[in-house]
Amino acid sequence: MKNLGQSTGTRELFEKTAKIGRIGVYELNTISSEIYWSDITREITEVPNEFVPKLDNIEFFFKEGSCRDKAKQAVQDALTKGKPFDLDMEVVTANGNQRFVRNIGYPKFENGSCVTIFGILQDITDRKRTRFELARKNQLLSFAESISKIGHWKWNAVNGEVIWSDSLYEIYGHPKEENLSYEVYLSYIHKDDRPCVENKINEAIDNGIYEDLTYRIQLRDGSIKTIKSTGVVKTTDGATLEMLGTCQDISEQITREQELVKKNQQLTFAEELAKIGYWEWDVVNDHLSWSDNMYRIFDMEVGTPLGIENVVAAIHPDDRDMFRAHAEEFIAEKKFRKFMHRVIYNDGTTRTLELFGEVIMDNVGNVIKMVGITQDITEQRMSEIKFRGLLDSAPDTMVIVDQKGTIQLINKQAEKMFGYKSTELVNQHVSILVPNRLWDTMEYHAKIFFKDPKHTSLPTDLDFFVHNKSGFQIPVQIVISPLETSEGLLVSIAIRDITEQKQSAHRILETNKSLIASAKRLKAQNRQLEEFNHITSHNLRSPVSNLSALLTIYKTEKDPNIKEALIEKMESVTNHLTWTLDTLVESLVIKNKTEQSLEKTFFENTLQRTKEMLAAEILNTKAIIKHDFSEVPSIMYNKIYLESIFLNLISNSLKYKAEDRIPEILVKSKITDGKTQLEFKDNGLGIDLNKNGHKLFGFSKVFHRNKDAKGVGLFLTKAQIDAMGGKIWAESEPGVGTSFFINF
Repeated sequence: MKNLGQSTGTRELFEKTAKIGRIGVYELNTISSEIYWSDITREITEVPNEFVPKLDNIEFFFKEGSCRDKAKQAVQDALTKGKPFDLDMEVVTANGNQRFVRNIGYPKFENGSCVTIFGILQDITDRKRTRFELARKNQLLSFAESISKIGHWKWNAVNGEVIWSDSLYEIYGHPKEENLSYEVYLSYIHKDDRPCVENKINEAIDNGIYEDLTYRIQLRDGSIKTIKSTGVVKTTDGATLEMLGTCQDISEQITREQELVKKNQQLTFAEELAKIGYWEWDVVNDHLSWSDNMYRIFDMEVGTPLGIENVVAAIHPDDRDMFRAHAEEFIAEKKFRKFMHRVIYNDGTTRTLELFGEVIMDNVGNVIKMVGITQDITEQRMSEIKFRGLLDSAPDTMVIVDQKGTIQLINKQAEKMFGYKSTELVNQHVSILVPNRLWDTMEYHAKIFFKDPKHTSLPTDLDFFVHNKSGFQIPVQIVISPLETSEGLLVSIAIRDITEQKQSAHRILETNKSLIASAKRLKAQNRQLEEFNHITSHNLRSPVSNLSALLTIYKTEKDPNIKEALIEKMESVTNHLTWTLDTLVESLVIKNKTEQSLEKTFFENTLQRTKEMLAAEILNTKAIIKHDFSEVPSIMYNKIYLESIFLNLISNSLKYKAEDRIPEILVKSKITDGKTQLEFKDNGLGIDLNKNGHKLFGFSKVFHRNKDAKGVGLFLTKAQIDAMGGKIWAESEPGVGTSFFINF
């Protein structure tokens, strides 16, 4: 080894080549037992320059076990049998590092004995690791193909050879022992898809570009799968040599996508039908995700970028602070509670929404997300408000219960009678209002009622009592009736306090006082009759004269059929006359009532009450009602009269709205000449005051065609204002609108 090569140039070339290839050399002199290691051999084994290799220390560089045994046996066979060796082995360097080497040895014999073993030691660690990594990746690829149902293929366009991976055989259900060809591949493609696939492959051959394909295959057992194929085309000088690519079984994916599309369609339909939208709020990044119908509920274009603040901008100004407070509260308390708020559409319409949701937290308990649904409950809310308004306007105590006797709703009169707040009674059993001694009676009549709710009522002579929060018993008269709802049957219980009837003796004594008071009222009313001479002469004389004439004809008429017709006409005249008299009497009562109940009444509360009572009309007409009570927020006045004034004037504005524009109504309070003044201004049809101003507040006067017009509202409104010492007048322009002014 020391005399390697015949020239310095040859040796230098060898050393450079050995260094590049990480090839070390060694030589064992069996006679002297000397061992030579080149510098590369020393680098591979990581030994210092002063290390002297010997037979008894070099074996320890080979990994203990089968590897070391194999090395010993190879050297032994070379020494005794002259057998060369070429082995891939693992060594452990002097620094403890593990490496892979190729150990090649050639024995040299003289006179029948081995005198030298010359060999090379090549570091193949990188090559081995590359092979291991390649093998591992191939294994992972096969596993991934199997899991993802992907197989790879190659088709030689020159000789027609087709190669499939194991996974592709499984996808197609093709036996591995059978031959593969392009024709076999085509035979699996569904007959309806085969022409398209053949055309695409021919195009790929012609232009060298393989377009992704999705098609169906039919297996030999008749089952059908959907395949997605991708590939590349290899060409030389424009000629296609081969194609290679992958096929993936996407049958389950297609099925899931179809099911998902179907479910999404069903969900979208359900959302629109129920007026529900789904939402998700990323609290950390302030990012909102909405379903399409959620955008519609907010009157926004689908896909509009969302954040909590631009959503708040769509919310009714009066509800924005409440909305923000709820969001902060849910984050702080880590719990979502349903709530309602209003939104304003681009056309000015107000809608009421109800939110349901859930808070999602991370591992350490921080709120990271909220998800939920929003439902447009405008119609339900309007119905509830209207029903609540009707319930509260009922003169009797009203209690609504379900079939189990659980209280669902009560009105203001019930709160007053029983001394409970609504929140104290709702969800309580109705027996809380009934003395213990009457529970059996209550249950008995309840059972009878539910057997036939529509045709069962309580006996009129039933002696029944309820007790209030203090335990005081009140004699009552009860009427029950069924209420059919979407949630099931409810029972309406109307309760009237008949304490006064039970105390008839005392009421008789009070009657005398009442008669005296009535006489005074009649006297005052008689004084007012003179004011109505022109009304009675015009509105009463004509029907009375008509009635007298009909009576005269009736007395002389012989034909029974004509007499029957005359009776019907007299009834019609009588009804009209009765209505006229009732209205006049109501006006007289208003004008002569001297003991008005005065209380501090807020204009805004009265307006809100009026809007609730006219909710349906406001919704139908899309009316915009504005107010400004900043200068005078309240007044000491008869609350019932004030509500009647608001109701009559606003309902008139809605009733006589212009057909070509949305009704706009402004109610404003101010101080004029030291007096409180209210202005009701609208943009309706208007009135020609030059022509009709003198009869504006007259009895039974109407100025526009409207099937509901009777000409009584302004008449009674003026009577109420006059009775309280006030004044009402109007300014109007036809086609522009009307303003009513009231000085209190």
